Formats: sequence, structure tokens, C-alpha cells
Amino acid sequence: MHYIILDLEWNQPMSFQSSVYRKVGDRLIFEMIQIGAVRLDEDLKITDSVSIPIAPTHYIRIHPRIRRMTGLGAEELAGAPAFREALQQFSDWCGQDYTLLTWGCDDVSVLQQNIDFFECGDIPLAPLCDIQKLFSDVHQLKDRSSLKSAMEMMDIEPDDSMAFHNALNDAWYTALVFQTLPDPSAVLQYVQTPKKLIHARRKTREKTEGEAFDSMRDALESESALHPVCPRCGRILTLDGEYVKQSADKYIAIAKCKNHGRILIRLNFRIDDDGKRVMRRVTSPATAANVAYVHTKQFQARQRAEALEEGGLALPDPDEELLRADLNSMPFDN
Repeated sequence: MHYIILDLEWNQPMSFQSSVYRKVGDRLIFEMIQIGAVRLDEDLKITDSVSIPIAPTHYIRIHPRIRRMTGLGAEELAGAPAFREALQQFSDWCGQDYTLLTWGCDDVSVLQQNIDFFECGDIPLAPLCDIQKLFSDVHQLKDRSSLKSAMEMMDIEPDDSMAFHNALNDAWYTALVFQTLPDPSAVLQYVQTPKKLIHARRKTREKTEGEAFDSMRDALESESALHPVCPRCGRILTLDGEYVKQSADKYIAIAKCKNHGRILIRLNFRIDDDGKRVMRRVTSPATAANVAYVHTKQFQARQRAEALEEGGLALPDPDEELLRADLNSMPFDN
């Protein structure tokens, strides 16, 4: 038996409001444009490779982000076979007595959606197993590792002539990581099940109900403040630096989501009838201007703290500032 490591690249609609997407809907969210694969023998030696471009038939215009990442555009895909022919070529190249591997759980779902949409279920392929999950388990990682991070962990240097986000190159790099595993055959225990892909109209803003605390320090050091969640995917986030004060009742910070980039965190405070500090958290995608503003405010806050310390002065008490704040500024933002 030999191993075949597969990687895919795909295009997406220019807009989910486009006429093309409205026509096909969630039956085809991502249209494959490249298959890349590397074959390894039983001794894990790379013996062959293949790269098959695929001409899109629905999302014909390559999304600018996809073109930047993959280097694939209309010129590169001109004359390429359509999906069925490309998949048949790949199946023929695989031959028999092989196991199919990928890095992560995305490729298997995109592949299955394309197979279903283009009615190619008659073309034989082996089940796909997940190297990424095996790698994470072997190295006892809390989260799944990106391919690039796994290469860094294993001291595998990328080739300057082999850019990431090319299906063949990524398959090759995945093979190099696979070769480092103490028991590569264990990957057979990580068979993947394709997930149904949908384009969800996800919310981009999330608010929490007010939480009451005895002091501002308790509020700013609370789980809710230090570990907000992404408004789009619900992932628990880690702050990029400390909160900075905009006014006595408003604090801001930036966090980062692996799936959705920078997130702006806003904390709004008021004092309730029992004298508690009530905090509401609002999270939303951050613009470049938001990130620059917060980082500038963090730098200024550190400078101010250092200057006060050098002068033997203490920072203002945030509880006292909140008590003195103009009540007109206290209500939460809508």
C-alpha cells in the first residue's frame, strides 16, 4: 500500500449576492480549480507527484483573494479540463491499493461537495484521513496546527521556489511533515467524514447582558473581559494587549480570531442601584483604523503610566473615575 497526500485549491463567488451563487446556492459554495498530490511508498519516500488544474464552469471569474493566494487566474486555467475529467485523471493516477491523506478537514468537504454537484460519485476514490489531527494528537497540541506552524515545529524550511497555497506545493510540504511522525500508519485511524457546507448569514456583532462586579478591577480581570468570543464563529479569543480607557465608562481592546481576523472589543460600564459596576461587552470585526487606534492608545497609556511612576504618582482609580463620570455618558450604546 502507498500513501497519497492530497491538497486542493478552490474558487468562490465574487459575491454571495451574485446571480451565479443565487442560481446554485449552497450546492456549490466553493468550486475546485486545482488538485495537487504527492505519492509516498511504504518507506515514506516520495515517488511521484501530480498537479491537475481545473477550469471552473460556474464561478468563472477568479476571486481576487483566491488569485493572490494561489497565483491561479484565467490565463493559468485556460485549456484546463472541467471537474469530471480532472477527477477522473486523478483517480487514474492514484491507481489501486492506496490510502488518501489530507492536512485538515476542509478539503474532504469541498471535494465531496464538488463530487455531488457535478454528479461524479461513480469515480472511485479512497476515504480521506486527516494528518493534521494525528500531528496535533502526537504533539499534544491544544489546537490544530497550521501546515506552516507544523513545518516550523519540525524545522522544515520552505523552498523559496515553492509558494504556499499551491495545491502541489502544499501537498509536498504536508508529505515532509508526515515523514516526521513516529507512527505514520496511525493516520488510518483518522478517517474523515465530509461536512455539509453552507453559507450562513452570520451575525457580525455580539452583545452580552450586563454583568455585575464589586469593582472595576474585578470587571477588567473577569473571564468575560479577558476571553471574549468571536461574534461570527463563537471561538474564545485572546486579547492582543491590555484594555485601554476611552472614557471613565468605556474601555476598548483588540483580539484575534484564527478564522475571522481582528475583533474589536468594547466594554461599557454603569453603576447600578446597589453600587455594583455593571459591564456590557460588545464585539465586532475590527477595521485597520480600529487596530491602529487601539495600539496607539495602548502605547500612550504605557507612556503615561511610566511617567506617573517616575514622578511617584499613582494612576487614577477607575472606580472613582466611574463614580465621578457624567451620568449622561453612562447608558450603554445601542
